[in-house]
Amino acid sequence: MKMEIGTRIANLRKNKKMTQQDLASYLCVADKTISSWELNRTEPCLEDIVKLSKVLDCNASYLIYGDIKRKDIETEIKIKLTKEEYQVLEKKMEKLAQFIKKSHQLDTYYEPAYRKFVKGKDEVIDEWLRIGKRGKRNILTYKHWYDIHCDEYEVEIDNLENMDKIFKILGLEEIATVDKIRTTYLYQDKYEIALDYVERLGYFVEIEVKEYTKSIMEEYDLLLHTAKDLGLNLNYIDRRGYPYYLIKMK
Repeated sequence: MKMEIGTRIANLRKNKKMTQQDLASYLCVADKTISSWELNRTEPCLEDIVKLSKVLDCNASYLIYGDIKRKDIETEIKIKLTKEEYQVLEKKMEKLAQFIKKSHQLDTYYEPAYRKFVKGKDEVIDEWLRIGKRGKRNILTYKHWYDIHCDEYEVEIDNLENMDKIFKILGLEEIATVDKIRTTYLYQDKYEIALDYVERLGYFVEIEVKEYTKSIMEEYDLLLHTAKDLGLNLNYIDRRGYPYYLIKMK
């Protein structure tokens, strides 16, 4: 049975460890309004959906439509590895997963001159804009991270020279270039597992959900269990990203 908007609100609220009273207080509505939504008796108006998305750290379209088969969201974790851990995981993947490809990826990150994506040294960055070289292809990607997933929008660029001119006109500045060798596997027909060696930063693994059959919260929980089953230390989940560390090294 398809999950309805009230069920998604309830799941997100519980994940944030909020009571119905807490959520009602944030939205300036009555407690019974939250209860009515979560029981799918009534539905929030568009204005309330926008407020809910901010309080619950989710995409407004997820509240309305859900996330199954969506192509513009990404649910993943990245974990820092030692060289030895990388080699052990690589051997596991060779036995347990389907090899997809090995590639050299060069990602250049940008930010507007009027605002900084990277601020305090302990801050988690929630936005990235990058141009990634994928063989002969150049992909422009924007990501906006929430607690456990991100919106991801991509478009292929056929003229980098003109794109560079547009960026300069818009006041976008280059802030970091990530140079990595990535080996990609498909695991359990559900997860894309990428083993990365990043120049100057070392070894990482990135596990991404490729087939959504549940809510984002449920998929994220399954993702964590999968990582743990592979022997990965969840205490080393990285929430900042490669460009953050390169910028801080400057």
